[in-house]
Amino acid sequence: MQLNNQSIDLKNILHSFSYWPRLFCLFWNTHKVYFISITILSFIQGILPVLSLYMTQLLVNTIVTTDTGVFDEILFVFLLFIIFTIFKEVVNLITEYIDGLFQTLLTNKLNFMILDKSNTLGQEDFENSEVQDQLKRAQQETGYRPYQIFQQILSIITSVITVISSIVFLFYWNWWVALILIVLPSFSFLSFIKISNKEFFVFWNRAGRNRQSWYLTHLLTHDKAFKEVKIYNIGRLLLDQYNKIMNGFYSEDKQIATRRLKMSLFFGLINLACVFFAIYLVIRDTYLKQILIGSFISYVQAIILIQTTSERLMHSVINLCQHNLFIEQLFSYLETKSNDPVYRRPDSAIKLEVIESIEFKNVSFSYPGTENYALKNVSLILEKGDKIAIVGKNGSGKSTFIKLLCQLYENYEGEILINGINLKLYDTASVRENIGAVFQDFMQYEMPLRANIGFGNFKHMHEDELIYKAAEKAGIAAFAKALPNKIDTQLGKWFPGGFQLSGGQWQKIAIARAFFRDASLYILDEPSAALDPESEKEVFDKFIQLLDNKIGIFISHRYTTTKFAERIIYMEDGEIKAMGSHQELMEDCPDYYYLYNLQADSYTDNDLLSTKNVVNG
Repeated sequence: MQLNNQSIDLKNILHSFSYWPRLFCLFWNTHKVYFISITILSFIQGILPVLSLYMTQLLVNTIVTTDTGVFDEILFVFLLFIIFTIFKEVVNLITEYIDGLFQTLLTNKLNFMILDKSNTLGQEDFENSEVQDQLKRAQQETGYRPYQIFQQILSIITSVITVISSIVFLFYWNWWVALILIVLPSFSFLSFIKISNKEFFVFWNRAGRNRQSWYLTHLLTHDKAFKEVKIYNIGRLLLDQYNKIMNGFYSEDKQIATRRLKMSLFFGLINLACVFFAIYLVIRDTYLKQILIGSFISYVQAIILIQTTSERLMHSVINLCQHNLFIEQLFSYLETKSNDPVYRRPDSAIKLEVIESIEFKNVSFSYPGTENYALKNVSLILEKGDKIAIVGKNGSGKSTFIKLLCQLYENYEGEILINGINLKLYDTASVRENIGAVFQDFMQYEMPLRANIGFGNFKHMHEDELIYKAAEKAGIAAFAKALPNKIDTQLGKWFPGGFQLSGGQWQKIAIARAFFRDASLYILDEPSAALDPESEKEVFDKFIQLLDNKIGIFISHRYTTTKFAERIIYMEDGEIKAMGSHQELMEDCPDYYYLYNLQADSYTDNDLLSTKNVVNG
């Protein structure tokens, strides 16, 4: 959505009303009974102020005009006054009760809608800063903004009813005074539109800085960042950056608040002058015996009611237009076209049962917003039973290869075939169900061990035997059984009773999660980064056993792990530079030979150093 198309002017005021059908549809779907009840109660509350004026007028005039000794008539009117007051109080209490429940339901529904939409987005969407700003605006406002919009709409309806009924009430006394009171607030309307425009753009432009402040808060409160924040003593630096953003917000808010205060004082004094003049006319007519004392009281109250309600109506319309930012942003986000192929495939897409073979045919790919190719003309064939290692320097395209295979991106050149059929013709969900993957930046779920492993195939996560089998394959079965509540032990320290783990333990759990899925392709991206040599060998031994009649791919910077693979692919600058066994690459690929020996020499040096230390000790 383009910001330069957005402003609070008469055109957009009318435009904001175009969202009402969709908003009312949203409110209706949240809770039909509550919505109908609140709408009816709003109409009633719009009429109640004028009825209150009439009841006061009737009571006072009855007291003044009733002859002495005829007290029953006064008691009857007083009883009506009591019934009306009780009714008004009951309406207010019921409205407050339903409002509170409806607000909770509306907030919950919108939070679910935003999360549900986020679930449909693709990797490309999450790496798009515009989409992230859009999401941040939607998330940030969901807690209170939707209900404010609902309240503003109800306020407008209620105010219109109150103003119209008050004008009709005053018309019996003086029509032109009523007309002045209703027209007067319109003079300040255009001035408040200008300042609201300023506020509109200020809050719009905050999305990026709001995300920055959230990230700084995350760094200062998250356990993963804690160690580096302390050891490098950057806590104060991060706090200063956070404080700078917050002070910037305060400065903008103060500037807007000051301008609003000055404008409110100026137009407020003009409005009060007109109100006092109208009250003077009522006093004069009462003094001249043209109206009764009860009418005097009700007319004065009606004048004040029209003035305050007209101002409230004006501000409600402007506020609703300010909320136009959120309304458009919310609906725009909810209508974002997903880049995840799961939600773009037709129902007729082919359901993949098992992966027999994978072929890359001249595949090239560059990340959105960049011109450099992350993959260049990659071609290779993988078949059932293959155990492949992919190695290369950072940025060589190893992880990108995996992302395309998992269909996290689709805008690549060339073809990827599964079982001889173009990958884009398959139902994406069925393709992913055939892949068990451990990514380099694997998740550490602050949940029980059961969920951490069971998410690999959540339909079976409550089957203990399968959970323990996956743990056994990853080499953590004994560890799982030794936990306080075994596989139902809460992991991490975010929630009460959590059991903290080492990096290697978390990584083994991520591997168990991949093994929990009965897949035909297993991918391990840097699976041994946090593992010691013994654990690394155990994981790879079990990985090889698991790959019987399946396809296995592992990416590693440790060239010593390549001995577990039957075939090694060496990548550089997005291209496959060499492919073959370890011995073949040592003979035919100088870069592989150099990097392998570089690591081997470092291990040898460490071994010699350890030996010297033992001897010297």
